[in-house]
Amino acid sequence: MGLVLGGGNPLRHIAVAYVNRTLILACVLVFVTGVRPEPLAFVPAYFFGIGEFAGPLPTMDVWRGLFGHVLVHADLLHLVANMVALWVFGDNVEDALGHLRYLVFFFLCAVAGALTEGLLAAEPMRPLVGASGAISGVMGAYLLLHPHAKILLLLFFRIPVLLPASVVVGGDLAANLAMVVLPPVPGVDADGVAWGAHLGGFIAGMLLVAPMKRRGVPLFLPPEAYPAVPFPRLQKVLVDFFPAPHARLAGGGAWQRATAAGKAVVYFSLVAVLIWTL
Repeated sequence: MGLVLGGGNPLRHIAVAYVNRTLILACVLVFVTGVRPEPLAFVPAYFFGIGEFAGPLPTMDVWRGLFGHVLVHADLLHLVANMVALWVFGDNVEDALGHLRYLVFFFLCAVAGALTEGLLAAEPMRPLVGASGAISGVMGAYLLLHPHAKILLLLFFRIPVLLPASVVVGGDLAANLAMVVLPPVPGVDADGVAWGAHLGGFIAGMLLVAPMKRRGVPLFLPPEAYPAVPFPRLQKVLVDFFPAPHARLAGGGAWQRATAAGKAVVYFSLVAVLIWTL
């Protein structure tokens, strides 16, 4: 469990990911203006017409919730975690797809996540809110596009680590799959988390990215395509335990090895202190 803070991955085809930024701004504005979540929430029972659960509701309201649930969030932590993840991963996916196709892709992943959650939900009257299903789709696309890109992660919300996207995103995908497939773990409270929406979004994103990406944009970009040192100032003190081949070649020599060893000692000391205080 952690919070993504940044991605060392430059844009290659666009100057600004303005669609991604507009989506973030829209979610923030909906939250700060106090828009009521009820008109935009997605309630599976109404969409699937599940017997006595589905009372009368205008068709437009049902479809509004299917797309509109991405704009509303339950609380500030929910909003911040989603928007930071969208900021880190969304710009590069928009770069690979193009502006208009990224917008379509985002909402297709949102719909896939909502429908998956509806099919798996034990309580079909529980409303679904938040952009996490769509963001999971974005992360699924990122996993196939940029598995070697470095992600700055605040592990346990306290410990800064630099990890490849394959580890960060792949770990998140595995966790969501486990929460959907495996029986509940005693003592672990998973209420309120739309694991089905996350998993549905992931699957949709991974399926859609290949047909929707720009012509000529490759999947599985190699490590050499990324900056050797993606966070120059931070990496003066933060250890990169998964350096790219070109970064290892650039950092040879006894002095560099001694510096890396010193940073590792300091880093693990900090980790020990933080874990002790958890």
